[in-house]
Formats: sequence, C-alpha cells, structure tokens
Amino acid sequence: MNKVVAFVINVDWYFNLHWLERAEYFKSLGYSIHIITNFHDQAIRDSLVEKGYVCHHLAVKRKSVNFFNEFISINQIRKLLIAIDPDLIHSITIKPNIYTGLLNKLFFKIPIVYSVTGLGAVFSSSAYKFAILKRLITALYKLISTKQSHFVFENGEDCSLFKKLGILKHNNGSLIKGAGIDLERFKPSAPPCNGSILFAARLLEDKGLRCLVEAQRLLKEKGSNFSLNVAGIIDNDVSAAIPLSQIEVWASSGDINWLGNVKDMPNLISQNDVICLPTTYGEGVPRILIEAASCQRAIVTTDVAGCREIVSHDYNGYLVAPNDAVSLAHHLQDLLEDQGKLINFGENGRKKVEGEFSQEIVFEKTRNVYQTLLGV
Repeated sequence: MNKVVAFVINVDWYFNLHWLERAEYFKSLGYSIHIITNFHDQAIRDSLVEKGYVCHHLAVKRKSVNFFNEFISINQIRKLLIAIDPDLIHSITIKPNIYTGLLNKLFFKIPIVYSVTGLGAVFSSSAYKFAILKRLITALYKLISTKQSHFVFENGEDCSLFKKLGILKHNNGSLIKGAGIDLERFKPSAPPCNGSILFAARLLEDKGLRCLVEAQRLLKEKGSNFSLNVAGIIDNDVSAAIPLSQIEVWASSGDINWLGNVKDMPNLISQNDVICLPTTYGEGVPRILIEAASCQRAIVTTDVAGCREIVSHDYNGYLVAPNDAVSLAHHLQDLLEDQGKLINFGENGRKKVEGEFSQEIVFEKTRNVYQTLLGV
C-alpha cells in the first residue's frame, strides 16, 4: 500500500521506545513513514534514517507555555505537513494532538489519528492551574474532533471520560491497549527470589520514586532484607523531573542501586522479583508493567487509570493508594516473603498479556483504524 503517514510526536526517544515497532509494521505493509519530532539524539535520528524513515526536526518543548515559542512550533508543523502531503496523520500526546488537529481542521482536512497515551496530571490533579488547563484542553479536543478524526486510547477509563465530556461526538474513539509487546523478546521466566525490587521509568516526581524510597526505608527499619534497583531516563524537559543530584544522593546513601538508562529490559526484569511503579497520575498503560507481566513478574503499582488496565488486584499484582508509603511497603513485603505468590502472580500476568497486550493484537487494531479512515 503506497500511502504516506506522518507521525507527529513530542520527542525522539519516546517514539523510539514506544512507537518504532508499530512504524516497522506499517512500513512492512508498504506505507511510507515520516516522523516529525524533536530530535535530541543524533544516534536515534541516524538509526531511523538508516531504517528507511524520513525524519523532520520539530522545535517543540513539552513544558513550554511561551506563546511565541508555541506559535513557531505550530507554524513549523504546518510547513512540514505541506511539504510531506500525507494521506494520514498520526499525532501522539497532548501538544501534537492539539496543534496538529487545529492545523488539520483549518488547512488540510485529511484523516487524522489522535493517540491519547494517558491523561496525566492535568486530568488527575485537583490543583487550580490544572483545573483551568483541563477546561481549555477539553474545549480544544472538542474543536478538533471531526468525522475525519479518530481517538485511540490505551485504557478504557480515558475513553469513557472523553465520551462523558462530549469529545467523541462522531463515535470516533477506540481502545487499543498499550504499545504491544513482543512475546518472544519478553519471555517468561521464574523469579530469582533474591529479594530485588525494580523501578524502571522516567525519573519524574509523578512516577512515585520518592514514595518508593520512603517505603523501602520503612521495610529496612523492620529488618526486611531486599534491594531497590532503579533504572530510568533523566527527562529535564518536564517540570516534575527529579534532578540527577537527588538520584545520586539516594544512591550514595544506599537507598537505591542506580542503574542509569538500561537498554536490555528483558534481561533487567529477569534479574528482579517484583516490578514496582507507584505512579500518582493517570497513565495510558505503563509499558514497564506490560513488559513485567510478559516476563512473568509480580507487580506492585497504584490504583490509577492505566495501571488498573494491566494489574488486577490480588491476581497478577497489587494496587495500592497513591502516595501511601505504608501500604506500598506492606504489599511489597507480602510478595517478597511469599515465593508461591511471586510465581502465581507472575504466571497470571503472562496470561493477561498474551490475551490482551500482544503486538499482534495492537498492530491489527491500529491497522483497522488506518484502513477505516483511509477508506481502503
């Protein structure tokens, strides 16, 4: 199929981590893929170009609220889309969705997919500034929701909320759970039973690492013997970023084992008993939790949208209240002291991933969305 698809996404590493496999699938079907993003890492760009993708740099800052800078970004997207002349646009996350959606409604009027990969603090927090942002974003999403658009959600709760808010005016939304996991790469294995907990995520305050450090201190006071391994990306283009200096303080004091940005996730997961993500805001479906379940690992995470999509409480893991270090410590201790439960939860998680989160399921559902919009 000789169709041109333009992906518009906020940053290069996010595309590389979460969207490359889907792009590979559509390239294999004959689609021509253009990637519009902020390229920070030349190695990522070179790798994508070598694989046959057409890459376009976009100077967008995720935490910027400077009107002049945002106008420049929007105009840059407009010029790039004119030059690319795509048959379909696939935009991902809030800023690309809103900016590209407005441009498409005003100028291009071609099929467009909006991927809503979690609603974040804007929709989760009760803070006044987020309440204002929520109203603004809701109004803009309503404006760009047209008959030629389709919203894709990673969890059912976000989809239901958009229906309730009146954004999905044209029955133009569907649920596709997560990024899709390669079940052969993330293979099941027995836990090592070495008392190890893994936190692997972007190093943001909202991801709950500080609460996890507090929980491990509570466990050590009780004499519980375990290790807390931390791997992640330092993401300084987000206001809630945890500075590297804080990570180094925790590492030097023995609170965590700091591993840096680890590429081989299947191997890293296999070395740990429990995967923990005590996030405080609504996620899409956290990739690390899907990977953990696929590798047959028990999970402790928070009872928020997205996490509930992959973890069923007391089946393949535990769901605890956000920012509750005492409850977090209790449930971690429960798993670390019960080898049978570690194994049982892990096996249940693998079954869940095989039935709901495999690459094949995600690829086929995304293909159906594309074909419906393109009328093929």
